Amino acid sequence: MFSTIKELYNGLHPVSGNREFGFTSNADGSYTFYTKGVDRLTDIWGTAAQSTTGFPFKSADALWESLKDGIVYYVKTHQGAATKNIDPEPLRPDWAVVKQVRDGIKPLSILSNDCK
Repeated sequence: MFSTIKELYNGLHPVSGNREFGFTSNADGSYTFYTKGVDRLTDIWGTAAQSTTGFPFKSADALWESLKDGIVYYVKTHQGAATKNIDPEPLRPDWAVVKQVRDGIKPLSILSNDCK
């Protein structure tokens, strides 16, 4: 697992959060590669860019797709078999609702239904 940081020379990453990459072995001897995590826009500049251009989340989504493509390519070029799953639309929390849950205004049970 890794987390974004503030770095002296480069400043803040446009998205703050935690990410885990890994794989699980399946009963049939195959493997499933995955990522899980949660991200949030770091500051007002990232929020403005996201609302007008789709950056930085569009770039993050493209990076994840390229990683999956790279895994499939690597496996196939080494005499293996691989397929790339097509992910549904990424689930992104509505942070205003998360804050309401944190503050006790709304129940925890609504969070899984309020991602955008």
